Amino acid sequence: AHLNLTSQVFLKLKHESKVEHLFVVPGSARQFKIVLDFLGLVEKFYYLSGTYDLELSVGDASMENSFLRALGQLELDLPEAPEKAPRPPAQAVDPLAKFRPQKEIEHIFRVPEKRPLQEVSLAFTGLTLLPFIGFLIGLMRLGVNLKNFPSLPGPAAFASLFHAGIAAVLLLYVLFWVKLDLFTTLKYLSFLGVFLVFVGHRTLSHLSNTTAKQKTA
Repeated sequence: AHLNLTSQVFLKLKHESKVEHLFVVPGSARQFKIVLDFLGLVEKFYYLSGTYDLELSVGDASMENSFLRALGQLELDLPEAPEKAPRPPAQAVDPLAKFRPQKEIEHIFRVPEKRPLQEVSLAFTGLTLLPFIGFLIGLMRLGVNLKNFPSLPGPAAFASLFHAGIAAVLLLYVLFWVKLDLFTTLKYLSFLGVFLVFVGHRTLSHLSNTTAKQKTA
């Protein structure tokens, strides 16, 4: 190559594994020439066979801008590396590489197990409700003692709301097993808990005051 006013010429060979080799091209101000003995440079090339990209870099103090030109590719078939041959240096890892779009992860979920027949599910539900049904039948046969139920409108309303709140908690428990998730259930339960504490405190306060008045009478 005939180059004017050039003092620095470099030839870079870049392996497909990103390992680079840089050679200074000797010469005068007008002609530069380099001869590479690849068999004699096998250790410098780490015995890496394959495709190498050739790039020529030219620069000089008098040049406003140096330039880099790709010359093409070179296919090398080097001898096998002996057991104690030097290994290629570890390549620098781009710290921003982990923030770039990654390969999409494909996952196939396991096929869900077969559910029992609807008749079996209904029969099991009925068996689990038998104790509650037995409790209701016992209340109907023995009768419900309502003598301590508040008679005044205000306390009676709080007592009714307290029992309604307990029924709502039981209904929420059923809905949790049927359709609601845990977080939704806990959210509703927190509101019901505050409501039950308020009306329950008012109801129990009334009963406590009534009992105290009966003892002092």
